[in-house]
Amino acid sequence: MLIDELLQAESWGIIQAKLVPAIKEAIAMGEVEKLSKLRTKIPYSFENSLKHLKKAER
Repeated sequence: MLIDELLQAESWGIIQAKLVPAIKEAIAMGEVEKLSKLRTKIPYSFENSLKHLKKAER
């Protein structure tokens, strides 16, 4: 899963490029706990990425 990769990533470039697809994938699979961990790790970027989701996904 992309979200697992982002939670373990050290490089900012890796996280930024895959953030929106990872959030979409986690939402589709119902991985709420992993979304919470990602939000804790990178709160500002996570909140800004929500703008790129469909209304139903938010």
